[in-house]
Amino acid sequence: MWQKCIWVMILLLSAGGLLAEEAIVDSLTKKKDPQFLAINAMGGVVLPTNAYIKEGNKVPAYSALSLKYGFSSSGDSWEDVAYGMPYYGIGLYGARFFHKKALGYPFSLYLFQGARIRDFSRKTWLGFELNLGMSFNWRAYDAFDNPDNIALGSAVNIHVGASLYMTTSLSKRVDLRYGLGISHFSNGAQQLPNKGLNMAAPFIEVIYKLQDDAEKPSVNKNLTPPPVDEHFNYDLTFTSTTRQIWMDTLGTNLPSRLIDKNFKVFGLSFSALYTNNYKYRWGPSIEFVYDESSGAHAWRQQHPEDGKYYDRIRFGSFFERLSLGISLRGEVTYPHHSFFCNLGYNLLHGNSYDFRFYQIVGVKAYLKENIFGTFGIRAARFSKAQYIYWSIGYTIPGKPIKERREANPR
Repeated sequence: MWQKCIWVMILLLSAGGLLAEEAIVDSLTKKKDPQFLAINAMGGVVLPTNAYIKEGNKVPAYSALSLKYGFSSSGDSWEDVAYGMPYYGIGLYGARFFHKKALGYPFSLYLFQGARIRDFSRKTWLGFELNLGMSFNWRAYDAFDNPDNIALGSAVNIHVGASLYMTTSLSKRVDLRYGLGISHFSNGAQQLPNKGLNMAAPFIEVIYKLQDDAEKPSVNKNLTPPPVDEHFNYDLTFTSTTRQIWMDTLGTNLPSRLIDKNFKVFGLSFSALYTNNYKYRWGPSIEFVYDESSGAHAWRQQHPEDGKYYDRIRFGSFFERLSLGISLRGEVTYPHHSFFCNLGYNLLHGNSYDFRFYQIVGVKAYLKENIFGTFGIRAARFSKAQYIYWSIGYTIPGKPIKERREANPR
């Protein structure tokens, strides 16, 4: 598991480097983006999405503190206006639970990116923020010392978060932010049990700008972004990953439903994404998945020669391992990356272990023109992770719809 986590951390840091690449280059070659420090305090509840949280009311409440360092937009380019004055940075998160021994003392190192949704006045605006990182030091499941914790099967887990907030400018250097945030922690079924943790909390954040507002230009409303012609882009993506599943113990001689077996998963998806502005794109998607765990059966058997017992696995039929789903995909876009979410349903569904209705969330970063990499989590019931994955893809640019109509008036 540690090797997998190291690879995931490398991928996360690589994705984070891609997300920040343009801004870092700009800060080195042009005027440096304004910097800020922030402290975020929150207190909320752990949502009862699995039996460990429901039974015994062990960890109903928590508090958390984040320290953040970031860069904000200067407001002197049309990109700043088009993308809602985006900001980004790195944060350190620590949580404490009402029942201190239940989940340990976790902390997280994460990347964040946010932007404005709407300005209400010069000093007040509505915004959102997305987080992606790795968390450590969880008191995870252990068959002897912590057998009840089916929420987290590993001490290292992915951290995904999102928040919606209002910001009020108190002075040239200080902003006050207040809103509601949600967080999800999971290892993506890389090590079971893994029901995951889902948390929600109101928060308050104090932001200290290292340069006051008088030292940088305000948002220039006269910087009109170039118009965006309505068009479709077509994404073709290949995915490769592994997962674990729970096994049936009835009549198998298995001592536990947990089998230390990583099943291979391959996927191919095609998305047609409609674009008519800089901030969002959306459209239908088709996901074809080959899942080695689908229909698999395990049992413990004694070897006739050495007398030892071994865990054996028989795979399901080839068609049981296949699924074909359709989904609606939405992306929040930036110049060289985007955050995306899919809501889908399997039409072809050989896998009785998973539910037909699935969700996918992740980040997409362009490595070169039209070539991108993604990192994401596929889940069911908005809480049960099926697997984490990384993939490579290619975007086929579409012609503007106006040109297509003019070329074919009918």
